[in-house]
Amino acid sequence: MRILYLPNSYSQQRQREKKANIYPVLLAMQAEWYRKQGHEVYWGITKDTPSWEERAYHKVIEQPENLPFLTLPRPDRIFTYAKSYTSGNYKYLPGTHIMSASGCWWGKCSFCVENEEVFQYKVMNTKNSVALTKTPNFHKPYEVRPVEDVISEIEECKSLGFREIFDDSATFPTGRWLDEFIRSLGRSKIPVKFSCNMRVVDIDFSSMRNSNFRMLLFGIESANQYTLDRISKGVKVEDIIPTIKKAYEAGLEPHISCMLGYPWETDKDSRNTIRLVHFLLRKGYAKTAQASFYCPPDGKNNESQRRFVKKIYNVGFDPRFWFRRLRDIKNMDDLKYLWRGIKSYYAKD
Repeated sequence: MRILYLPNSYSQQRQREKKANIYPVLLAMQAEWYRKQGHEVYWGITKDTPSWEERAYHKVIEQPENLPFLTLPRPDRIFTYAKSYTSGNYKYLPGTHIMSASGCWWGKCSFCVENEEVFQYKVMNTKNSVALTKTPNFHKPYEVRPVEDVISEIEECKSLGFREIFDDSATFPTGRWLDEFIRSLGRSKIPVKFSCNMRVVDIDFSSMRNSNFRMLLFGIESANQYTLDRISKGVKVEDIIPTIKKAYEAGLEPHISCMLGYPWETDKDSRNTIRLVHFLLRKGYAKTAQASFYCPPDGKNNESQRRFVKKIYNVGFDPRFWFRRLRDIKNMDDLKYLWRGIKSYYAKD
C-alpha cells in the first residue's frame, strides 16, 4: 500500500484553533509503523515524492490515526526531516519531540480533542492493505512506554545531534514512573536538555532539575475557578502561583499557557487571567507564556474576547519583566532564545 503523509500545523495539536509548526512526533511514529509493515510510505512533498499523476496513493494522512500507542516504533527522524522543525520552545537547537505516553493521565479537560469521542482501530494487516475496523470507544486508553525505552530514544536523539528534547505527551507521567525516569535520566548523564508538559501538581522539581530537565509547560487555562471547574481541569486557582514558583525556585524554566474566549466568561474574567499571567512573568516565576482561543466542538465561544489573546505580550512594557529576562542571560544560547522570542512576537498577525 502506498501512503503519503502530509503533516500540517495542526498535526501535533490538541486544540482546534491552535496552530504550530512543531515536529509531529505521533504522526512520525505511525508512519514508521507502516514502513515496518512493508508499506510504501512518503513523508511530505519533496522533489523525490511521486506526483498524483504518476502514482495513485491508497491513503493520504494529515492527522494521527488512533493506532494502539504501545505498538508504535520510534520515528525515523532522518526520513521525517526532524531537524527542519525549529519551533517548539526549544532553547538549545536543534531540538526534537518525543512522546512517552499516549495522552494525559488526567484525561478529563473538555477542550482537549483527545478527550472527545474516539474510535478504536483494530489493525488487520495484509501485504497490500491495512483494514481498520472502527468500534466506538469513549475512553481512549492511557498508555505509557517503559522508562528504559524512553531513555534509549533520548540517547538515540543525542547521537543524531539533537541538543534538547521536548516530551509532547499531553501530560508527562507522574508518580512512580516519573520517579524511576528521573533516576534513570540522572544516571545516564545524557548531555541534552529535557522539557515536557506538566499539570499543576506538587512534585519533586529539584530532582527534575538535577536530572537535566529545563522547561515545564503548565497549562493554567484560566484564573477563574468556575471556569477551571467547567472545563474539568481539576486544578485549584490558589495552587497555580505556589506550584509555578516552586518549579522556578528549583531552577526550572516554567512556560505557561492560558485560554481565552470561554462563552460564559466576561471581559473582567479575561482580564483576571491576563493579570495572573503578567504577575507570573513579572516575578520571573514563569519565563515565557502563550495564549490560545477556546474552540469547543460546538463552535460556541466569546469571539469578542479574541482581542485579549495578544494582551499577554503587554508585559513587555514592564521594566520588571525585562530586568528579570536580561538577568537570565548566561550564555549565547540564552541570548539567541530571547531574540527568537522577540522575532516571533513581531511576526504574529
